[in-house]
Amino acid sequence: MSNNQQYDTKCLNHPYQDIISICSNCPNNIPVCIDCITEDHNGHSLKKLNDISFRNQIQHDFKNQTIPKLNNYLENNKKILDESNNHFKEIQDYHTKNFDKAFNIFKELKYIIGAKENDIKLLLMTKLNQNTEINNIIKTTIENNNNIINNAIKYNNDVNNNYNNDVNNNNINNEFIELLKHNHQCNSLLSNINNNNLPEYNDTKLITKQDNLYSIKDLTNSYIEVLDTPLDLKTLKFYNLEFTIYEEGCDISHLEIRNLAIGPIGCLPKTIPATVTDLYLRDGFNQPLNFIPPTVECLYLKNIKYQLTPDSIPATVTDLYLRDGFDQPLNFIPPTVKYLFLDNIKYQLTPDSIPATVTDLYLLNGFNQPLNFIPPTVECLYLKNIKYQLSPNSIPATVTHLYLEKGFNQPLNFIPPTVKNLYLENIKYQLTPDSIPAIVTYLFLLDDFDQPLDFIPPTVKHLYLQNIKYQLTPDSIPATVIYLHLENGFNQPLNFIPPTVKSLYLDSIKYQLTPDSIPATVTYLYLLDDFNQPLNFIPPTVKYLYLKNIKYQLTPDSIPATIIDLYLLDGFNQPLNFIPTTVQYLYLQNIKYQLTPDSIPATVTYLNLLDGFDQSLNFIPHTIKYLYLQNIKYQLTPNSIPATVTNLILEDGFNQPLSFIPPTVKYLYLNNIKYQLTSNSIPATVIDLYLQNGFNQSPNFIPHTIKYLHLQNIKYQLTPDSIPATVTHLYLQDGFDQPLNFIPPTVKYLYLKNIKYQLSPNSIPATVTHLFLLDGFDQPLDFIPPTVKWLYLYKIKYQLIPGSIPNHLTNLMFNHGYSQRFTKGIIPDSITSIHMGDVVYPLEHDSISNPGQKISYLTKSNHLKIK
Repeated sequence: MSNNQQYDTKCLNHPYQDIISICSNCPNNIPVCIDCITEDHNGHSLKKLNDISFRNQIQHDFKNQTIPKLNNYLENNKKILDESNNHFKEIQDYHTKNFDKAFNIFKELKYIIGAKENDIKLLLMTKLNQNTEINNIIKTTIENNNNIINNAIKYNNDVNNNYNNDVNNNNINNEFIELLKHNHQCNSLLSNINNNNLPEYNDTKLITKQDNLYSIKDLTNSYIEVLDTPLDLKTLKFYNLEFTIYEEGCDISHLEIRNLAIGPIGCLPKTIPATVTDLYLRDGFNQPLNFIPPTVECLYLKNIKYQLTPDSIPATVTDLYLRDGFDQPLNFIPPTVKYLFLDNIKYQLTPDSIPATVTDLYLLNGFNQPLNFIPPTVECLYLKNIKYQLSPNSIPATVTHLYLEKGFNQPLNFIPPTVKNLYLENIKYQLTPDSIPAIVTYLFLLDDFDQPLDFIPPTVKHLYLQNIKYQLTPDSIPATVIYLHLENGFNQPLNFIPPTVKSLYLDSIKYQLTPDSIPATVTYLYLLDDFNQPLNFIPPTVKYLYLKNIKYQLTPDSIPATIIDLYLLDGFNQPLNFIPTTVQYLYLQNIKYQLTPDSIPATVTYLNLLDGFDQSLNFIPHTIKYLYLQNIKYQLTPNSIPATVTNLILEDGFNQPLSFIPPTVKYLYLNNIKYQLTSNSIPATVIDLYLQNGFNQSPNFIPHTIKYLHLQNIKYQLTPDSIPATVTHLYLQDGFDQPLNFIPPTVKYLYLKNIKYQLSPNSIPATVTHLFLLDGFDQPLDFIPPTVKWLYLYKIKYQLIPGSIPNHLTNLMFNHGYSQRFTKGIIPDSITSIHMGDVVYPLEHDSISNPGQKISYLTKSNHLKIK
């Protein structure tokens, strides 16, 4: 250093004193002044500044130990500062996101309130305009009446003042005619003095429910809050989900997270957020599982140490994942588990390892055990890159859905004939035309599939293509495909679609569509999540259009006028002024847009309100005849449904009293509803009653007005007194599987459609005179009692042969797609009248052996008549 260098020699604690010595008693060799020596360091051992040995030691330590530590300290400070800045940057980013989120939330709330405000203002203005018109009518009517009265009084005064004895006949006649007019007008007014026919005002009152305002405030306060949230909780990716990793001692009770992971810790969190539905217990976890809240539906266990027992897992869990190295018996699985994932586990499975409640089984990466443990309840089987070599008898015949996923590399000759749905996701095995059994009807080719499609068997009717790599050409897809799904990221021209495709599903595809993209054979079109293109590509053949949460903003000319069925599904949030007048069937499923009385065009006659619908029904136009209510949330009242509805369908999960049904309803459909019915539940105006899929209540609630009763695959076991004696027409439909001894003697018309119950000669009561065998009926006809005179045969499966139709019948009708040939002897000679409708094959000359039989042809008959 320069000799002119100025050094700082003043004491650290007494800046006015020079340092004169070094304290050797205190740590870090504190330099001291005279004041230090007499105060804090009184009596301490001191070293002189000119002690060369001590000075050299300090200089050496400072250079070789302290300076490197200082550099490390600076580096650590830099790291802390960087982490602090990054953390603060996260806070700023979260602030921006939270600010934007809050802005959007309040923007949406303002929009909802604004829309409601506009609706109320519009309604008030409409009411005012109506009353203004009424006021004008009253004023005009009164003024006209006053003019009539004043003219009559004036006439009378004029006549009295100007009376003379002029007996000129013309004057007398003219005066009398004018008197006659005044007399008629005035007496007409006087005769209606108590019935002036003036219109009445529509008094309007704006009702506010103050209690609801407080509820809205409370809901708003609970809907959005600002809380201090730890931003440094780590996460992990697992099964395409992001799990928040719990750190011991951290309060997570206020976090809004769905996925939580917990490792081998000593102390569990005090409270798990009620939002958690997926819980992952990681390697080494070794505590009882009784802390799991009832909100958890999916549980992931990876080689945990805690020994599980049958009561370890709560009964709310439906999805269970056992991962790498899991090595415990599976007798702990509760009966609520439907979906079981086995990912390279060590435990050797046996036929009784898996409970019979499991319906979906996933055997994942590296699974290497025989599959003879699979219970017969399993219908859906997922195989992902398993090691075990499969053979034709590896998979039980109960499996109907088979998934072969990433990396699967075995021949497919093991697929059992029960499999109807086959999913192939980026498999390695090279497929050939005989790879897939001809019983598969649903085929899914998923992410990155990159093989020619010439392996598709002709039985496939439903084809799903999701972001596949293989470039398709017009001959890629067999002409047997009717339903085609193009899903996430699909980005190829659509000129490959064969003309057999009737239903087309477009789910977030990338390819830009043009008016000639879709073949004119398509009649059903589905535009699903986030679809964001103009709809000018829709061909005029499309009759059924499904819109689910699409982004594209629709206008009145967006949808072609050929559409008759329109489905607006989950999350749809646009005004409905785009609906063309051709739409007759409208389906609304949990839409966000707030409907008003003018939202739905008056051309709609069929309205379906589906899962989760939660709005007042005052928007329903008076054109609606058919109303479908499926598990809606809105609480109905007696004036909820307009009196124009004649057909009311209450579907799966409906759980409200039926006191809201208007007296105009004649046809009532009850499809597996939850509400418990009583004898006064159904109004006496209903004459047609449908009890459908899964209905499981005693029919003692059926009113005596019911004439037509339809039973389709109901669960409730019927007895001879189940059905009231007023029923004359009984329909037993798809899947009905009970003895028919419950049929009352009043039933004259019996309809049997594809029933399962095997009929015998005494199955049907002798009072039945008209028997209808409908679509899918597949049993011999020897059960028909001799009282039946009329037999109606529609699209039955049972193949008739000479002698199948009993000789005691007199009238026989073939209609609605009857598809068997009329070979000689099919129609017995005892038949006196034959009625031909919509059949596939015509009568032949040798079909009729009795020349006295009368043949009539219905309007739908499409064949040449024979004499």
